[in-house]
Amino acid sequence: MDLGGLSYDVSLISSVAIIVGTIFVVVQIRQTNRMIRVAGQQAESAAVQAKLTTEQLKQDHELANMDLILRLYEFANTAEFQASWLTVINSHLSNYDEFLELPNKEQVAFYQVGALFESLGVLAQRGIVKADVIEEMFATELAWDSMEPFIDGVRQRFSEEENYVAFEGLYERVVKKRPLSNHATNEAP
Repeated sequence: MDLGGLSYDVSLISSVAIIVGTIFVVVQIRQTNRMIRVAGQQAESAAVQAKLTTEQLKQDHELANMDLILRLYEFANTAEFQASWLTVINSHLSNYDEFLELPNKEQVAFYQVGALFESLGVLAQRGIVKADVIEEMFATELAWDSMEPFIDGVRQRFSEEENYVAFEGLYERVVKKRPLSNHATNEAP
């Protein structure tokens, strides 16, 4: 056995092993780079999907809110509620005692109108419905002006300052947005 030949063979095998190892490392690096690119593309796709989902959820939320306000508006346009509305705005109460002198049916009208506007106030207060949408669709200022003596009386009689507080907050938002010269008129709610 020739040591020179064996040394040559070992060197050759060692060189081949280094070349094969290098090729393996290069292939692994390329595969890793591809996996990184693919992972990056998947992350970008997930970000786009999240953005689209968020936009869809916002749109669904806005549609649900509009549906809610339209249902309340439909209720406000029923003959029963319109009769209550006319009772309230035509009563021209100056104090709670005048309210107590009204027949029960007319007293119920005040509670019905108050309940609608309290509900609208709660929806606006919680940000479920935008106050400007309510302002455009309902005569909040006229309702408050017509019902204020009733509301003050209910608060005093039952020692509940919290009664109709959301309605009052809605009224205050509406008044802050409107110029003083544009005060309430006898329009439907």
